[in-house]
Amino acid sequence: MTEQKLIGLLTPFFQPIPAYERAAAALGVELAIVTPSRVDWQSEEVQALAFDGSKWEEKLVPLPGAYYNRFYGPKPKVVNRLELLVGKGRVFNHITLFDKLDVHSILSQTPLEKHLPATYILQPENVVELLKGDGQAIIKPRTGQLGVGIYLVRKKGKKFQLHLGTKSPIASFPSTEELLDWLEANLGRGYIVQQYIPLATLNGRVFDVRFLVQKDGGGMWKASGVLSRLSLTYSYITNVSHSLLPGGKALQQAFPGQGYLPKLEKLSLQAASAVEQALGSLGELSVDFGLDEQGRIWIIELNGKPMKSMFSALGDARLMKTVYERPICYALHLCSPSL
Repeated sequence: MTEQKLIGLLTPFFQPIPAYERAAAALGVELAIVTPSRVDWQSEEVQALAFDGSKWEEKLVPLPGAYYNRFYGPKPKVVNRLELLVGKGRVFNHITLFDKLDVHSILSQTPLEKHLPATYILQPENVVELLKGDGQAIIKPRTGQLGVGIYLVRKKGKKFQLHLGTKSPIASFPSTEELLDWLEANLGRGYIVQQYIPLATLNGRVFDVRFLVQKDGGGMWKASGVLSRLSLTYSYITNVSHSLLPGGKALQQAFPGQGYLPKLEKLSLQAASAVEQALGSLGELSVDFGLDEQGRIWIIELNGKPMKSMFSALGDARLMKTVYERPICYALHLCSPSL
């Protein structure tokens, strides 16, 4: 009988991760929850929570040959130490919390630059410059998630209205100076200011297109799934959505016969490759696209720790099998002695 391969799930939490049980059992892989404090660096062993295909059990195991990083944030210090033992690149998803300004800078050095909204650090001169266009600008945290803290500034006559997630303003300023004073006092340099994109709508709701992009068992980037989020009617963002649709269905309804899906898939793979070259070993991410009212493609955001469970709303069992198996397949690929 062939011995099970041992794959590490690197995490700060010493508890089972049930989402990967079915994938591990199907692939004949043993999983090990690895927390840095339980690693014995001298013996190259770890007191792990191991899943053998049927149950979780705490036990001492040899350090796995490859790791799926489940920390959320910058590259954990333990990654470099693990890679000294198991080999460079055998821990994937080095960084899972992307800095939007860094990602913009990376992609702006590639042919994807034409799909990027103008994006700057939040400074008075940058806000003024963007508002010179159509009188609108988006302000968001550099490392935010789930749509928290996404502001919209709109010029209305001589006044400026500030929105936070909804079409109803939370504040109004009679002058540019008062707007800038408020932004400086309440937000600061942890934010970016970005060109406002008038997104296309479906049934009066703006929508985006999210691609989940993952490395497969051969180490190649593949698009595992695609969905669209439709906003609430009173919102200009899709992060808190009214409903989820298959991406192809939403695109066909909004832009019949335009063939956007393969174009967006190609762009998502290019974005994943470019970001990995700059940030280090990655194995999965999501790419959010917006199409404006004229059908122009925009890259809105990349997420380093995508919410795979979101795709379950599409009711596609084969899709869900793929999105949870691919990280394990990629980890198996990294275990190959030839790498």
